[in-house]
Amino acid sequence: MTIVDILFYAIFISQIFLISYHYPKKTYERNLYVLRKYPAEAYPKLYRHSKFADPGKAVHRTIRRYLYANITIAVLGLGLLTAMAASDYAPRDIKENEQIMFILLFFMVQTLPYMLLEISTHNWLKNMRNLAKNSTRKADLSPRKLFDFVPPLYLGAAILAFVIWAIYYLYNKGFTSPWDWQTYSTIVFMTSINIVFISLGYKFLRGKKLDPHQSYKDQRQLIKTTLRVFVFASILMSVQLVVFDAINQNGWDMYEPIAMSIYFQVVIIFGVGQILRMFKIEDIDFDVYKEDAWLV
Repeated sequence: MTIVDILFYAIFISQIFLISYHYPKKTYERNLYVLRKYPAEAYPKLYRHSKFADPGKAVHRTIRRYLYANITIAVLGLGLLTAMAASDYAPRDIKENEQIMFILLFFMVQTLPYMLLEISTHNWLKNMRNLAKNSTRKADLSPRKLFDFVPPLYLGAAILAFVIWAIYYLYNKGFTSPWDWQTYSTIVFMTSINIVFISLGYKFLRGKKLDPHQSYKDQRQLIKTTLRVFVFASILMSVQLVVFDAINQNGWDMYEPIAMSIYFQVVIIFGVGQILRMFKIEDIDFDVYKEDAWLV
């Protein structure tokens, strides 16, 4: 077993721990904190739109399944690594054996519980909005300016990262060479993804809040957090394409599985991790969910 193989095992174990245990556990504890400290009896607006007789119990069941699903995936991942080690499989040959999709597919499996929980949360907020449509509400009319939420330096870094990737990509293709379908599709794909980030960011900045009861302070913090996640996602996407292009151009195939695993972990750290760090549950104003609270 070479240093590269050992490094792969260490980094992949880190991926399993971070994505399928560390952040799921934090998310579970975050939701459990809300259920215990802000029950339906005292904060009815947080639960009354639920179709379940006991909303708190239903939410607890959902987040418990989320945690168990992640732990199951973590055990599966560790089992795969154990099988690889027991069979003397060399991770450095994953790319050469055309099995690099294994890394991507496992990451996609890891993200499934996150997506299902996100869908459940979206439906919860949608039902909350529907119930609150006829309620009296107040609104803060002060304008929301982009640079109040995202420093110009971050936006500049995202633009610079995209430009560097485009120049590097076209340089490798040959500036004077005619563009083939792959060049066109890659440029269009990268541009489209960034346009999606911009569109979603504009929706969060100018659109209605997802939670109709959310306080003005919490709304601004959520906007700040979400916009920064989009900016970091754009930067990371450009950087990872430059890195993987460099790997392919220089024949460093044995390092690609390691680089891919590191990238997936960084994505989670600046995605889910960023939300947990910036939008702390302890700082949220839950008084807005009391019976006598005004919508803001």
